[in-house]
Amino acid sequence: MIQQPPEIVVQPDAFRVSKESVLLACELRGALAVCVYDDTQPAGGLLHLRYVAVANNRPIDLTDNTLSSDLLLMDRFCKELRSAGARKQSWRVSIFGHTPEEVPGMQGPAATVIDLAKAYFADARLPVECKEFNRSPGLVVRLDPFGGRIGVSADR
Repeated sequence: MIQQPPEIVVQPDAFRVSKESVLLACELRGALAVCVYDDTQPAGGLLHLRYVAVANNRPIDLTDNTLSSDLLLMDRFCKELRSAGARKQSWRVSIFGHTPEEVPGMQGPAATVIDLAKAYFADARLPVECKEFNRSPGLVVRLDPFGGRIGVSADR
């Protein structure tokens, strides 16, 4: 019997980087997951970013401070990947975005944060695969940083 690697849940506005055979997982609900792995080294990570906070079932305005915080978190994520031995020229980047149908007005903030993430990695001349989902319920994204396998499934 093949034993599944342990699963580590990555909370919103956080990231995990690993060189081990584990599953990094996050539940997307009005958020995006940035999965990065090195296709030549056993190293990768998952960044889980919320689009914006929600109050009274409406998104709160996206501010420059929010976007600056997202950029800082992406910088820290990439620095941690390099520290783990991932070589930037060999990174494979996949972005998965989820916009819940039941929250009106979320499409604008979602597009802004997804565009920011795509531009961040495009500036480094890294190819980015991006998939967006507008549905209910949410999604679960899992990354095996050791082998680079990514799985996307319906919310639990």
